[in-house]
Amino acid sequence: MTAEYDLLALMADFFNTHDRRMRYEGDPGIEHWSEPRRLYEWLLRHQLIAPSDTVSEEDLQLARTLRDELRRTIVNNNHYGPVQWDKLHELMSLFPFRIVFEEQSAQLIPLQANGRKGLANILAQMFDLRQANLWHRLRVCTAKDCQWVFVDRSRPGTGRWCSMKACGNRAKNKTFREKRKSEDGR
Repeated sequence: MTAEYDLLALMADFFNTHDRRMRYEGDPGIEHWSEPRRLYEWLLRHQLIAPSDTVSEEDLQLARTLRDELRRTIVNNNHYGPVQWDKLHELMSLFPFRIVFEEQSAQLIPLQANGRKGLANILAQMFDLRQANLWHRLRVCTAKDCQWVFVDRSRPGTGRWCSMKACGNRAKNKTFREKRKSEDGR
């Protein structure tokens, strides 16, 4: 299971490259992929491309769009609205794969090069996680001012907050205060 959870952590890192945690009211978050070089470094760090590969401005725009659309597929993501399946299918059509069969498994091999190969590798890993029925372990913190994507390692797989110490504690305290206020107001 460790390898699958490592893949889930990679996917969470992919989504969190647009950090949506609010530092002040109306904060748009921090876009870590501010230029093609940043995307190149991220893909290289995660061994999704080779050092000799390049990343273009078009790859960067596609990566951001893909990240945002795929984020909608996270089970408990109430922050973005419903999945736009037509748009997602259109994006997926940009990534052809070859299937390689081995004795005990099969693997999707991207047919792209450079930055798109790295994005296609992300999609192949996402496919593997969905096939292994583990995608539901990827969650979005339900705190509106956080929205951090995290791997839910709880036994039932129904985690709501990225951290019980921070977001979970704030939510429970807020509920407690509201309940107390309504009881006192009777």
